[in-house]
Amino acid sequence: MTRLPAADLDAVVQRAAPAWDDLRDARVFITGASGFVGSWLLESLLAANRAKQLGVHVTALVRDRDTFAARFPHLMTDAALRIHVGDVRMADPPTRAFTHIVHSASAATPRMNAEQPDEVVDLIEHGTERMCEEAESTKGTRLLQLSSGSIYGTPPVPPTGIPESFAGRAHAVEGAERFGTAKWRAEQRVQLACTRGVHGVCARVFALFGPRLPLDGQFALGNFMGDALAGRPITLLSDGTAVRSWLYAADLAAWCWVLLTHGKNGAAYNVGSEESYDLRTAASRVAALATPPVSLEFAGSAPATSHGHASHYVPSIALARTELGLDAWTSFDDGIRRMWRWHREDT
Repeated sequence: MTRLPAADLDAVVQRAAPAWDDLRDARVFITGASGFVGSWLLESLLAANRAKQLGVHVTALVRDRDTFAARFPHLMTDAALRIHVGDVRMADPPTRAFTHIVHSASAATPRMNAEQPDEVVDLIEHGTERMCEEAESTKGTRLLQLSSGSIYGTPPVPPTGIPESFAGRAHAVEGAERFGTAKWRAEQRVQLACTRGVHGVCARVFALFGPRLPLDGQFALGNFMGDALAGRPITLLSDGTAVRSWLYAADLAAWCWVLLTHGKNGAAYNVGSEESYDLRTAASRVAALATPPVSLEFAGSAPATSHGHASHYVPSIALARTELGLDAWTSFDDGIRRMWRWHREDT
């Protein structure tokens, strides 16, 4: 299945209602449009464009046209969409004067992080720099940069939720934290662009889930789902005490459109959920979706620790909730059921 659930797209249109009038007749450039986040943003914008008759024109940056077309054939026929092929660091789109830019092209697989760490850092930092240049070329352009909660590094104590004011930062010398450091530097580039006339907002994205999340990659919940769908025992690589929270992708898309249009200039917002579980509990919830439920197996017994405590990667979203009325509307259990149904309908 390639299409996103109609109910999810309808939810994005409804929940991002404050954004659509601001995007009427907009010229939007989306980078990373083939990825998990980028494809949700692209498809939800095209859905809103049809539902609200916005008159939006979208240019989507992809690495390979044929790959994109094979994955999303239903999007290729949309008259509002134009595909541009290129590397975000050197992107030179044929259509200029964008009113809005959404920069989501900076994800990397664990293998790429391990084997080509310098390439990952260069993609994040210089890709953002190029998008800032593009935004600066047209007066009044609004730019949303998809950053990451990994910029906070490793909190020294388990907080109830990491706020945007938390002073901790990832350390560039630590291999596992180079990604977060690069994202922080990318945010600083956006801040500089804000001094040059760009309206820039950074979205510090924490863990996500939903249809299209890879089932065999860097995402623990995706791997849990992949095991359960295949009828295999779910394998955890630690003792399962690490604490995480997950934002459903339809909620993420709604957040991004509101942040792009209504986020404060120069601000950074946490994007995630405060509904948290340890990995053992999350895996058990996914395992119960199968009939019969699959079992859990532990490939390692060591806890994932942070300064002597179980690792805790959960944001505070009070700022976005208070300023913009955003929330994690989809519960964890509802989200994994939706994700499960989407995959089952594809088999």
